[in-house]
Amino acid sequence: MDSLVKPVSNSDLQPRLANLRVHHLDDALDDDLALIRKGLSDAKPWLHPKFFYDSRGSRLFDAITETPEYYPTRTEASIFSRYTHEIMDQMSDRAVLVEPGSGNCVKALKLLSDERLNHYAPIEISRSFLVDCCTRLAANNPALLVDAVCGDFTRCQSLPRSVPADGRVVFFPGSTIGNFDPDHAQTLLENFHELADGGYLLIGADLPKDRATLERAYNDSQGITAQFNLNMLSHLSSCHECKFTPEHFEHLAFYNAELKRIEMHLVCKTGTAIQVQNDIFTLTPGQSIHTESSYKYDSADLLRMARSAGFEPVGQWTDSRDWFAVYLLRAA
Repeated sequence: MDSLVKPVSNSDLQPRLANLRVHHLDDALDDDLALIRKGLSDAKPWLHPKFFYDSRGSRLFDAITETPEYYPTRTEASIFSRYTHEIMDQMSDRAVLVEPGSGNCVKALKLLSDERLNHYAPIEISRSFLVDCCTRLAANNPALLVDAVCGDFTRCQSLPRSVPADGRVVFFPGSTIGNFDPDHAQTLLENFHELADGGYLLIGADLPKDRATLERAYNDSQGITAQFNLNMLSHLSSCHECKFTPEHFEHLAFYNAELKRIEMHLVCKTGTAIQVQNDIFTLTPGQSIHTESSYKYDSADLLRMARSAGFEPVGQWTDSRDWFAVYLLRAA
């Protein structure tokens, strides 16, 4: 399956484009190691999903979005294809697009075609992937000013001074909000309220639906989601002073109806030891590490959390099957 993942170009980690600036959040390696230890020490071991995203993980996720089974990306794109002009008309004072977890920046392109959005601030954890994508974007759009922020967007509560406060639109597509349980989703929305600074939040969220459709989306027939899940262990082994044996694990994804979420796990096929610096964690056959959840928030739940975070609804758009929703919210 590696043929589906294009190699990363690391030749230009210091871009020299006049319209591109790269900023870095504080290095949080010690915090990351503490988070890894905390998860592996739990009675039900887990790892934070941010560790999916090294360069290879980011490109594997891009490949997932193109599989026939993974409907969210295509469904959300159909909403923007139909309603972008209507959505933009609701934001008369738009000027700056801020995108936490920007990935390859492709989802922002349709919005950035609006001439009033002339400033873009993507926030992405994988530095080489961020620089590579933003270099291409800035080179192809010389009138667009790009302030790329490398770091964990869940820790980002303010932006570089070069990013204007007026006219901000925080763009959070792809149902990434579903990767957070209700308490953490609430905290994240409160952080976005700070980032919006009186502006807007434009957010996409997957809606509840039948189990079969959901489970197919996270168990694609090409096995790309399985590669993506297992790549987390390779990523942690390469740059976080950890030692995993990925071949000791296999991918599992299923819908938890009680909690209204998809769960992704790495199931231990054989007894294994995991090293984190000088600490050793052991797993027995059949034991799993919970790597990701994808909650399916209905509109009532999402809007309740948004209001609690200080947002007021402006508009809501769905596809013809009511599988996915896009919400425009104003920071009160």
